Amino acid sequence: MTDTKTITLTDKQASLLATYILITTKYREGEIAACAELAEEKNGDGTPKYPAMSSNADWWRETHTEMERIYKIIEEAPYRQV
Repeated sequence: MTDTKTITLTDKQASLLATYILITTKYREGEIAACAELAEEKNGDGTPKYPAMSSNADWWRETHTEMERIYKIIEEAPYRQV
């Protein structure tokens, strides 16, 4: 079982967060590509030139996927009056 939190956002907050997720999409995609490319670079002896870049690319991929999930949650959330 995964721990979960329930949060309440105003419509304005939810809209702002969704917009931020959308406008940073290309940035996240760029980071994934850059880290993946750097992870492929090798030293003369065949060892990775940038050993942390593979895990950095993985982190960006996971983060990008999670941001897309959060965006979907925001967009599909029902309105309720408070």
